[in-house]
Amino acid sequence: MKFKSTPNRCLLVEGKEIWISRSVTVLPVLFCVSKGIQYVPLGLRGTDLPEGVGQWGLPGGYLDYDETTTEALYREVWEELGLDIPQMVQDYRFEGDLDHPYEVYSAPLRRQNVTLKYALMFHLENADLPILNPQVSQGEVAEAKWFEVEEALNMQLAFNHHEVIKDCLTRRYA
Repeated sequence: MKFKSTPNRCLLVEGKEIWISRSVTVLPVLFCVSKGIQYVPLGLRGTDLPEGVGQWGLPGGYLDYDETTTEALYREVWEELGLDIPQMVQDYRFEGDLDHPYEVYSAPLRRQNVTLKYALMFHLENADLPILNPQVSQGEVAEAKWFEVEEALNMQLAFNHHEVIKDCLTRRYA
């Protein structure tokens, strides 16, 4: 049998084996329903990022060493939006699965990332939307803002995130 794959590489650094392979990213597709209106939080990509500068996009990022994918999801949402997902799960009715992505995207395009997409829906009833307060530099996230879902779907978001939002709504919350 013949495969087109490129083998991983192994480096020896200070006596430790370090494997060079594809990276894993987490992509939370987070929605809040407040007062009957569905919203999605987006971050404006800052000037220190390698691509998508000045575009709005979903939070997300790379899985770090020594953390689970769920921990990465919590960290990325906290860093980029200032939202505490475990606290939100306690405070509001929650639909979603924090331990299992609804999609694993592994097509070897662009940066070769394997992306784990998580669908998260919080029902706030009559509560106001939580305040968004990014914990990273403005060079990473210049601003974070809630958008009505319909507005977000009509925007040209970074990395086609408007299509990710649409797909998530269709597959998970239709």
